[in-house]
Amino acid sequence: MALAATFTMFSCDKPDNVETPKDPEGDNSGEEIVDDGSIVLNRCAGGIYFGDFWDEGYADYYFLLTDDTQIGQTDQGFDVPTTPGCWLLSIDIWGAISADHTNPIVPEGTYTLGDKRGMNVLTSEFTIATQNEEKVGDLYRITDHIFSAGTVVVTHTDKGCKVVANLTTTEGEEMKFSFEGEIVLEDKSNDEEYNPELDGNVTIEPTYARTYLYNSYENCDRHVLMLFTTDNLTYDNLHVNEPGMKLQLSLFTEPDAGLAGNYVAGTLGDGDILVKEPGVFYPGRMYGANTALGSFLERVNEDLSVEYAVLKEGTLSITANTDGTHTIVGEFLSGNEGTISCEWTGVIVPHL
Repeated sequence: MALAATFTMFSCDKPDNVETPKDPEGDNSGEEIVDDGSIVLNRCAGGIYFGDFWDEGYADYYFLLTDDTQIGQTDQGFDVPTTPGCWLLSIDIWGAISADHTNPIVPEGTYTLGDKRGMNVLTSEFTIATQNEEKVGDLYRITDHIFSAGTVVVTHTDKGCKVVANLTTTEGEEMKFSFEGEIVLEDKSNDEEYNPELDGNVTIEPTYARTYLYNSYENCDRHVLMLFTTDNLTYDNLHVNEPGMKLQLSLFTEPDAGLAGNYVAGTLGDGDILVKEPGVFYPGRMYGANTALGSFLERVNEDLSVEYAVLKEGTLSITANTDGTHTIVGEFLSGNEGTISCEWTGVIVPHL
């Protein structure tokens, strides 16, 4: 097998609940090859619809297909499969503009590898096959396969999209990948003005909580407390990995005092810089169109779109119980004139 020009060694241990597929010969590989030589990919690990941001009459679709159960990242931020033997195929195509930018669908067609954007072009710069070859000690050997020619054919089926990729690497190796299933794309087209802030009143009923000490100052410690409606989280344990909600609270306490206590919204001084003192939470604010900072509610909807409610005012009470649990009661006003309510008792897991 021809090796790509770049190798990356990274530390990315799998969580205990992810099993490495094993074949009868004892090769711990997740790779499945069918009679025609295709490497079968069975999951879409995410995608983005960028829309027609050049106003040229065609739109950009980017999505990730894999045969792994979980995708990790290198220290440089590149997506990679976490299981030795598994693959991640990144595909970037230009095709017809989606009829509904809020629910974009990869258009049918044959896309040919090229280095310039255009209708039915498969972008050579961003179409890459990444393989986790093996584990070496605590690290993994990752190979990127770069392509010089090939096509991707997309057809719609009752299962979603069927994708067949016939590609030639820069080393001259012929590779074939196949996929059939649902491809969900996040809308980042900005085709219409989008307000990511939630309307109305929301009550979150958490089932799981994590916390970590974010920073220490002369007069206080800063903790980030996250309450989730599910324990199905992304690989970094920072977001729900399915439709649900996260309440994130940026709290300031007495040094080494723990979380128990009462909190109100902190005061923002000159330049909107928080006056750091025990007993306050950092008020939330939006940073751009898709990022919330400080204290906020994050909701992943059924269509996997994300909305936020930043916490501008309110009160929070955290009680440490004798059985090792904490009781959390919060009532907040959001930046979009709604209310956010939370009441929960449970064990708070330290964020590692």
